[in-house]
Formats: sequence, C-alpha cells, structure tokens
Amino acid sequence: MFQKLCSSLAILTLLGSPCALAQEEGRAFFFDLGRSSSNVSRGHSEFDIYRFGMQWDFKHTLWQGKSSRLSGYYEGSINYWNAERDDVFAVALSPVFVLTFGNNKGNYRPFVEAGIGLAVLSEDLVGGRQMGSSWQFENRIGFGVRSDRLGFHYRYMRYSNGDLSKPNQGIDAHVLGLTYRFLSSKRLRPGTTQFWRNLWKVISFQLPAISQPVNPR
Repeated sequence: MFQKLCSSLAILTLLGSPCALAQEEGRAFFFDLGRSSSNVSRGHSEFDIYRFGMQWDFKHTLWQGKSSRLSGYYEGSINYWNAERDDVFAVALSPVFVLTFGNNKGNYRPFVEAGIGLAVLSEDLVGGRQMGSSWQFENRIGFGVRSDRLGFHYRYMRYSNGDLSKPNQGIDAHVLGLTYRFLSSKRLRPGTTQFWRNLWKVISFQLPAISQPVNPR
C-alpha cells in the first residue's frame, strides 16, 4: 500500500498537474547518522549507517492549503554501512514527498515526509542478511522541523528488493539527520542584497583610480 501510494505521487510529480503551483527551486545538503535493527535468532547484527548527499526541490507545489503545503524534493545520497563482518557502500536516488505545516517563513515549521526510491549496494550480504540482489528499494517515512536554512529530522528507512529475488531479508534502520539549505539570491533580505550592490559600486568606482599610473616628479 505504501509503495503504491508513493508510486502514484511520483507519477503525478513527473507528469505535472494543471493545479500545481510554481515554487522557487532550492537545494540542500544533508547528513544522516543511524543504526539498523537486529535479529539475533536469524544472525542479523546491528550496524551503523552514515548517509550524506543533496536534495533538489520539486518545481511545483503539489497542493497548497491555508496552513499546510504538500511539496517534495529529489534526493541523491551516498551511504556507508559499517557492519562487523561486512562494510557496504551504496548510492541511492529517491523522490520524497513533504507535508509542511505553518506559513511563518524564518521560523521552524513541523513536517512529515515519505518516499520510495532505488539504491545500489556494493554487496548483497549485509550484517548477516541475504539481500538477494544489489538493487534495492529505499523506503522511508519521517518527520522533523525546518526553517529556511536548517532542518532536523528523524527517518525510519527500509531497504528491500520487493521480493523480486530471493532471499529478501531486508534492512530496517532508524536515522537522525541535519539538513542545510542554500538560499538563492531571490530569498536574501533586501537590505543584504543592496549592501553587496553598494559595495560593488564603491569598488568599481575606485578601480580606475587605483589602476592609473603615478607620474614621477
């Protein structure tokens, strides 16, 4: 059910919607630190998870309410899983849908998110788990708070091949993370933009005078 819902939203995002609202595109850098779950009876050990990468906002807001907004982003990540017996690297790409509450820009606003994407693992044996394939689905649900610059989040993540190959023991993980957004020049405060313009005028005015040679007496 979760995969079907996210797949439907992904198709809507890719095709576009006549009621979608244009929004300013942004970028963000994120870093996640987490831990996988374990199952001693099956020989599945816990291991540390490190994730970092970039996020690119959707071009359109999917839905706009009075005090909430449905949008999203594309996320590309590099992963390192530090297991005792197996160290695994992975790359992943996923569309993520975000429902944000509150309209106060600059202040921290709560949000919930969900997404499903694809990941490619360097090994199909991770912490005693037989993944069945190097290709995996990367599922997530999460929540957090964010401002125009910073965001803090929790994510529950599930890696599985969707029973496309056997065995399919999968990985469950809990991660905490930090996101830093890059603001475009359009979102800078007017006073900040004017300051840099005035500074450039002063510099450009002084350059000709500085570059003129000094006549010897």
